[in-house]
Amino acid sequence: MPKKLTLEDILSDELKREMNLDTDTFAVIDDWDSVMHSVYQMPIEYAGYTNKVGEMKLLKEMIDTLARADFDNVKRSESREKQLRQFTKTLSMYYNVVFTKGKKKVGYGALIHFPSLGSTPDRSGGIVLAAKIAIDGGKRNATFERGKFEDFLVEVKPYINILGDLYRQSRKM
Repeated sequence: MPKKLTLEDILSDELKREMNLDTDTFAVIDDWDSVMHSVYQMPIEYAGYTNKVGEMKLLKEMIDTLARADFDNVKRSESREKQLRQFTKTLSMYYNVVFTKGKKKVGYGALIHFPSLGSTPDRSGGIVLAAKIAIDGGKRNATFERGKFEDFLVEVKPYINILGDLYRQSRKM
């Protein structure tokens, strides 16, 4: 029986692709429309999303790394194709940042999912699945973390803005 694809598999594969690494699950998805369509097709288990986004360790690591500028190179990507036409009640976004320092490479990815959009989508609640993949000396380590939010505009958007500002500052160095 083939392994059932999980949200973690999709996030991990996309982050590995962004880091120019191989993928293990063979769920190669070549564009963001396909990634987001895959997310929409999957049943998402909401158990385990108990921490608030502001309590997420991986988020703090990303901010600290960008603020210290302790890397040789950094790249980021994000999904601006936030909503597919056929799905108007839910919404998903993806962001990632990949740092390189010498032979060490660390990538962070976050899938932000709104299971039920309110009349003002920015004020809707949802979940964040974050991933970290670290490569150092041939060793590969993957970590996942889950968080939830009640109001995207108040609880998540400020972190996206901080990360964006720090990223732009690092590009000017």
